Amino acid sequence: MHQEIGLHETSTSVVVNKTISRSSVEHRDTKPTVKYVGKYKCDVCPRVCRSKSELEEHYGIHTGEKNFKCDICLKTFNFKYSLVRHSYIHTETRSFKCKVCLKTFKHKLNLKKHSIIHTGDRSFKCEVCLKAFIRKSCLMLHSKIHTGEKNFKCDVCSKTFIRSSQLRAHYVNHTGEKHFKCDVCLKTFYKKTYLVKHSKIHTEERNFKCDVCLKTFKYKSTLVQHSMIHTGERNYKCDFCLKTFKRKYDLAEHCTIHTEEKNFKCDVCLKTFRCKSHLVTHSKIHTGERNFKCDICLKTFKSKSHLVSHSKIHTGERNSNVMFV
Repeated sequence: MHQEIGLHETSTSVVVNKTISRSSVEHRDTKPTVKYVGKYKCDVCPRVCRSKSELEEHYGIHTGEKNFKCDICLKTFNFKYSLVRHSYIHTETRSFKCKVCLKTFKHKLNLKKHSIIHTGDRSFKCEVCLKAFIRKSCLMLHSKIHTGEKNFKCDVCSKTFIRSSQLRAHYVNHTGEKHFKCDVCLKTFYKKTYLVKHSKIHTEERNFKCDVCLKTFKYKSTLVQHSMIHTGERNYKCDFCLKTFKRKYDLAEHCTIHTEEKNFKCDVCLKTFRCKSHLVTHSKIHTGERNFKCDICLKTFKSKSHLVSHSKIHTGERNSNVMFV
C-alpha cells in the first residue's frame, strides 16, 4: 500500500510529488506530519532539503550518480562541496594550522581530526577486543575485522575488501597507473600516502620520539613497531604453528610459509616471491638502485639490512672481509 505525499514550496509555483511506501515513514509516538511547507523531503530516507536543487543533489546518494567532475584529474563526486574540497589537492593552499605542532592542512575537518593526536582522547572502544579509537569511523572499520565483512569487490579479480579506499588502491594493480611523482627523484607511486612517506627519505625530519629511549623516527608506524622492543608485546599469532609476531605484516608474511603462496611477481624476469619486500629487494638487481648510504665511508647498498651489517665494520662488530653487492 502506498501513500501519496505532496511537497510544496510556498514561495514558488513548484510542486514536487513523491510516492513512498508507508514503511519508509519513521513512526513516532505521534502521527508524522506529511506536509513540508517550504522544504523538500527525500522519498527514500528521512532527509529534508531546503531547495529542489539540494534535493536533486541529495538523490545522488541513493542512485550512485556522480555529476560533479574535477577538471584536472576527471574524478567524479556526488556533491558539489565534495568536488570543492577535492580541488584543494591540486593547489598548495593550506590555510588551517595546528597550534601545537604547527602542521598545516587544506581542510578544517582534517585539522580537527589531527588535533585529537595531541589530546590522546580515544573514546570509541571495540566491544570484542577492547581496542580504543580516536574516531567512531575508525571503530566501525575495525569492527569488520571481527565480523569478516568485506563489501567491496574488485570487478577484475573478484577480490573483496573491507573499505572502498582499499579497493581503489587495489585497482592500480590492474591498471599500473602511478599518478604521484616525487619532485626530488621523480619516482612515481600508486597512492599519495606512499609518496608522502617516501619524501621523508630526502629530508632529515624525525618527528616521532620514543618515550623510553628517546630514539627518533621518521614514521609513526616505525615508532609503534620500535616500542614493542620495550614492551615485548607480540599480539599476532599464526593459526598453523602458533608462533607470535609483533606486527600484522610479519604474521601475513610468515603465513605464506605454510600456504606456499607466491603472489609477487617480478615484471622483468617473472620470478615469484612470497613477500612483497623480497620482490622489492630483488627488483634492484634489474634497476641497480642503491638508496642506502653509509654515513662514515659513503658506500651505498641495495638494502637496509646490507647497510646495517656493513656498519658493524666501523664499530668492530664484524670482520671487514665481509662483502655485500
